[in-house]
Amino acid sequence: MWTELLFVGRREFFVTLGDKYLLDLQDFLHDKLPKLIAVGLIAWLLMRVLSLITDHVLRMANRQSSTAGHLSQVKTLTSVIRATGIVIIVFLAALQVLPILGLNLGPLLTSAGVAGVAIGLAAQNIVKDCFNGFLILIEDQYNVGDVVTIAGVTGTVEAMTLRRTQIRGGDGTLYIVPNSQITTVANVTRDYTLATIQVSVDFSANPDEVMALLKEVAMSVRTDPKYSGVYLADPVLLGVCGLEPEYDLP
Repeated sequence: MWTELLFVGRREFFVTLGDKYLLDLQDFLHDKLPKLIAVGLIAWLLMRVLSLITDHVLRMANRQSSTAGHLSQVKTLTSVIRATGIVIIVFLAALQVLPILGLNLGPLLTSAGVAGVAIGLAAQNIVKDCFNGFLILIEDQYNVGDVVTIAGVTGTVEAMTLRRTQIRGGDGTLYIVPNSQITTVANVTRDYTLATIQVSVDFSANPDEVMALLKEVAMSVRTDPKYSGVYLADPVLLGVCGLEPEYDLP
């Protein structure tokens, strides 16, 4: 008698449990699944649109960019925009999905806020690096291949990211400069530069003859087909800049 009652009780328990799971499944398929599909579809469409926009910008840059540095700058910007956009889209989608699945976001958002403040205080230098690097890219202060002086270092820019800039010095030394330390940029290769050359001659030489000879040599280089495209204007001789006494060697 007790065995039969126990068997009947177990069977009713499993039948009730099965009915409950079936009702939950029906509720999920009827109510929650369409919302999840809609959220996923909207998130996918947004990421697809973001990818199409960044790819279009890259194609335009490939057609119009005249320098590799400008193309590198555009690639860096588009990659940053794409990565940031994907993170934002996924975060917003997660905020929509979790309540649908029955999760309470209140404690989670509170914990995330406290953790975000702690991480922000610990990584404020990294944030400064990335923010300053973003401004450098937006303002086009320098590109890969430019000769610059930043943070007391002079050399050729080999690579640049949001966080750091790599500069190869004249002696071959590679300098890695955090972007937050870049406050003043001296770009030697932007637009044009002025080359000043001082020529020392013997004290007894005639200045007029020296000036005429230097003018002739400078103009011969200026009109040379190999170098004529480099010059933006004719060379200018400023004149004698100083006189030094003649020393007799022993």
